[in-house]
Amino acid sequence: MSVLRAVLQRNKIAYLYRLGYLFNQSMGPVYKQTERDLGIARPQFASLFCIAHLGQSTASDIVELTGIPKNSVSRAVQRLLGDGLIASVNDEADGRRALLSITVSGQKIHDEILALFVQRQRQLLAPLSTPERKELDRLLNKLADRDDGWAQSM
Repeated sequence: MSVLRAVLQRNKIAYLYRLGYLFNQSMGPVYKQTERDLGIARPQFASLFCIAHLGQSTASDIVELTGIPKNSVSRAVQRLLGDGLIASVNDEADGRRALLSITVSGQKIHDEILALFVQRQRQLLAPLSTPERKELDRLLNKLADRDDGWAQSM
């Protein structure tokens, strides 16, 4: 058994450790490339991704969906605004909230980066058959769609 396999499978947090490992190995290289080539770091892309998929959203929405700390999201949003990748308008219902939306140039950058993640996801899932991918999707949805508050319990 390889050292890597031993570490990934023989510990008290084997599931968490393997999920983290897969996340880091699959997404990490894309984040490094986008930061190097486009100047877009993980918090910025995560924010752009949320706004692109939610439509108008708030920084609080991004924090809730990504788990990225509020101060990191705030800095990311300010950078995206400064770069013209998102726009902000005051919420008419609550003047304290800013509603964020993606701009045309932001959508272009989002789509370019998303294509890299799609390619990486294909590589990650390549060893799985179609039925295995469906089962993985079902299991991930079961874990992610919980409403018992486990994610906020710490």
